[in-house]
Amino acid sequence: MNRLKDFFYYSRTERNGIITLIFILCLFLLLPYTYSYFSTKTLFNFKPWQVDIAAFEAGLSQKALEKKRTSKWKQKSFGDKKGATVVLQPQVFDPNTASSLDLEAMGLPPKTIKSILNYRAKGGQFKDKESLEKIYTLSPEHYQQLYPFIDLAPRFEKTALEASESRPLPPAFDFDPNTATKESFEALGLANKTIRSILNYKAKGGQFRKTEDFQKIYNLPDSVYQHLKANIKIIPQPKYSAKKNYPPKVYRKIDINTAKVEDFEQFRGIGASYAKRILKMRENLGGFWQVAQVGELYKLPDSTFQAMRPYLECDPVPLHKININTATVDELKAHPYLRWYHAKAIVHYRETEGLWKSVDLVQILTEFDDNKGTFQKIKPYLTID
Repeated sequence: MNRLKDFFYYSRTERNGIITLIFILCLFLLLPYTYSYFSTKTLFNFKPWQVDIAAFEAGLSQKALEKKRTSKWKQKSFGDKKGATVVLQPQVFDPNTASSLDLEAMGLPPKTIKSILNYRAKGGQFKDKESLEKIYTLSPEHYQQLYPFIDLAPRFEKTALEASESRPLPPAFDFDPNTATKESFEALGLANKTIRSILNYKAKGGQFRKTEDFQKIYNLPDSVYQHLKANIKIIPQPKYSAKKNYPPKVYRKIDINTAKVEDFEQFRGIGASYAKRILKMRENLGGFWQVAQVGELYKLPDSTFQAMRPYLECDPVPLHKININTATVDELKAHPYLRWYHAKAIVHYRETEGLWKSVDLVQILTEFDDNKGTFQKIKPYLTID
């Protein structure tokens, strides 16, 4: 019963706040029903603008009628896009060499002729009959009419890759592609384009770790690779180790209750920021009573704390203590180890049960039963005197 009574306990300030909040809430609930008694409705007279509105509506109707007439005229003038296809007069031709006059004589539309000429001007070639179908302005019906008359001249140009494959190669010799120079690759009979690819790959930090890696050069013909494969001798490169062996460092021992920023900065991983935060933590707590408290610093790596822990000492000093028989809620919750519910529980117990007889009695409060050891941490900082 006492627990239920404590749960509904409110101070005088809290009771006044709740009553005020209920009063404001009631006003908001009644507002929709009382608003109509205090507001006046204003009626607008639209008669002076009725003539203008009628004229505006008439103008819209006239524009819609003109638009409809224009669309009908366009359909009559240009015809339906899906209408009958113009019949061509095809003759045998090569789309790679036919002139605009030849294409026009067959009855092709000007837009289609322009597309074919532009395609050829940009280096495009029709390698087979089906390539002509890719001209997007050429309709399927026109393509079907032209297909039997397409006569492509044979092409005998060889690509650089085909030329390099057909060229006889000089005798191969052993080489390491990681250390071979431009002259070595030329002596092996590689094409200039292939040599540039290899040198660029090496300049960007690339390495050939095994024989098959040399085959990955994209413009190296397979026949050339097979010719050189047996002579590729890659010398294993020493593995780079990024791990550094730091020499052991000897630190001087410090007292965490009197140490300064530069004393903490001697430890590896502790910079000016961490050192200042440790001193700020010491000030907020009211002094350290054990070394383990330094490890509670927010975002301090445990490995860093464990490395410096053997060099930390905590000599007994007078701690700044809080009198739980006189402190307010704000004074209690200002301590880093206490939250507002801890502070409120301490003050509420004092107001209902009387002054605290012992600091150890604080642990009977359910707020301190949190499995975090809160009472053991805060106990050295509490007093009843």
